[in-house]
Amino acid sequence: MRSVLLQGYPDLEYIVLDGGSDDGSADILRKYSPWLTYWVREPDRGQAHAINKGFSRSTGALLAWINSDDLYLPGALGTFAECYLTNPRAIIMGDVENIVEGDGQCWLTKQFNISFLNIVSPENEPWSWHQPGLFVPRPLVINVGPLDEDLRYAFDLDWLLRLLQYAEVVYLHMKVARFRVHNAAKTTAEYPDGVKETQQLLQQRYWVLIPNFNVKYGKALHSLSRAAIHLGHHSKYKMYWNRVTGAQQLIAAFMLSPRILAHPNYWKLCRRAALPKCLFRSSPWRPTSQLE
Repeated sequence: MRSVLLQGYPDLEYIVLDGGSDDGSADILRKYSPWLTYWVREPDRGQAHAINKGFSRSTGALLAWINSDDLYLPGALGTFAECYLTNPRAIIMGDVENIVEGDGQCWLTKQFNISFLNIVSPENEPWSWHQPGLFVPRPLVINVGPLDEDLRYAFDLDWLLRLLQYAEVVYLHMKVARFRVHNAAKTTAEYPDGVKETQQLLQQRYWVLIPNFNVKYGKALHSLSRAAIHLGHHSKYKMYWNRVTGAQQLIAAFMLSPRILAHPNYWKLCRRAALPKCLFRSSPWRPTSQLE
């Protein structure tokens, strides 16, 4: 909350939704209530429902949400507002710092090459995005409608894909937010479930929108990514190590599309499935560049 309130932005509309947590949030909300536009503590139907409630109460020209683990860096709101004045119809994105609680590992997610086709197609240009660095003009929010409250993990990606069918992205090319990674976070503790929901979302809603889409190869790539989770490809997900499940996903990928054999990660994962675990080191979880 302090990271938002200390921005010094003169026309801030700050709405806080708390689902009834018992971690002392009530006392903090009462303390800062004079500086909040609106706040409430009441049960909700999940994260997407809470964000939708906040958006429905908002009147601002530029909308975003920040989760309780995350924060905005100094000057972020002013920078987004200045960009909006010259790009009033664009999705605006800035880069996000990621910090792992406890071990000091950190890296920077640079937002780039974000388009509908790049995200949905398995044969795409390299791309990267991170929700805390996202701001959207109100007309676009009205156009695409609320976040899908039936989704537990992929509601933000689904919303972005709907936005990208109406507008392009403008990049700030600067750090605007910080994302905290810890074992209790939903994206860490329930990572395989999140991957499964995301892949189902792409298969069921968005692949049909791409002409001549190779569904079998797309599913094979999704099986390959699930194999990577269970074969300890990244150190962050070593808790999910399961050689049998990983091998099953590799077989499933091949059965779906033998073309997957040409993918370089397929053979790397085959070695991890066949040889003793002690022979391999997991890569640090740094999807983009390491922080300087």
